[in-house]
Amino acid sequence: MSNFLIGVVACLVLGTANGSIPDLEVQPLPVMKSEQQELDMQFNVDYDVWDGQVYVESYIPSFSFYENDHQPEVTQGYLMLRVDGEYEEEINQAAFIIKGLESGEHFIELEVYDQNDQPLGLKESFSLSIPE
Repeated sequence: MSNFLIGVVACLVLGTANGSIPDLEVQPLPVMKSEQQELDMQFNVDYDVWDGQVYVESYIPSFSFYENDHQPEVTQGYLMLRVDGEYEEEINQAAFIIKGLESGEHFIELEVYDQNDQPLGLKESFSLSIPE
């Protein structure tokens, strides 16, 4: 998965991030299909800071961000992104870019919700530093 993220980063030409929390932009990235695994619900998140932007990739077995009538056993939903406790946005993709963070320390939290807006008890959080 990290090779995918590195490949996406290498192929994108991106501007420098500057601005404040209200000016954040979240950009979806294309997702590769993988075989579904029969595992208990778990939530894995990888991230990388590059050129002032945060590239995030998540993986949740037996979970879909899209409605899928052919696999009713798959939970459908979204991620709630919270940045520094001040910014919140629904994310409907497994991979995305956070743009516009000011330089300095930031706290990122992702929480998984189902399609009925109910939290599934899956959270991941991390701190990161955006260089000047």
